[in-house]
Amino acid sequence: MRELIFKSAQSIGDVDEEKGIVKGLGSVFGNVDSDGDIIEKGAYTKTIKENRSRIKYLYQHRLDQPVGTMKELNETNEGLEFVAQIALKTRLGQDVFEMIKAGVLTENSVGFATVKQQFNKAESVNYIKEVKLYEISAVTLAANPLAFINEVKAKDGMDSKEEVLNKYLTERFEALEALVKSNISDELGLAVEFEIKSLKELALREITEPETESHSAEDDEAKQKAEELNMYDYLIKNL
Repeated sequence: MRELIFKSAQSIGDVDEEKGIVKGLGSVFGNVDSDGDIIEKGAYTKTIKENRSRIKYLYQHRLDQPVGTMKELNETNEGLEFVAQIALKTRLGQDVFEMIKAGVLTENSVGFATVKQQFNKAESVNYIKEVKLYEISAVTLAANPLAFINEVKAKDGMDSKEEVLNKYLTERFEALEALVKSNISDELGLAVEFEIKSLKELALREITEPETESHSAEDDEAKQKAEELNMYDYLIKNL
């Protein structure tokens, strides 16, 4: 049996709150990911044709927790585009949709098995040419936050990882605060608890393993660093 692989894509796109519709990209073409893989356009063509009706929308890659069905599933020049219908009459469907609207679940991820691939030694890149797609999931960024932080730092041209982490933690805790004020189930409460724990661990790693700077530390930089670490310490002690 082929190994099941999970690959994250960009943030969730449009949401229709009345109908429970979620649109987005499950996979992006042409980008080298953290595993050194590139998914080529056409990799999903066969599996969509053969298995479209069996591909579900899941929560956190849990095969025992489907939350919706695929209304549309197509390859575009950018990636694997999907439209999912959330089962809003179920408690889990309601919870997941609330987390998506609140910004707690912010990313999509595909679960597939590789059928054809080719490794390019010169580029040290593995080109994935065909896959068997099993599911697309709504996932939290906390599952791989450091990769996300480094990506945002490079894309937005921010000066430091701490600056990005500050913004990331602030947005995540604000989203969680808004969510806990709404009507949530016990199961969703456990999901929020897990998310907070993940964010605490991320903040703690930044305190115990600060980023090494190549330049000499000046007084104003040292002060800024201290203020950032104090913020992480506050989050750990108070959440």
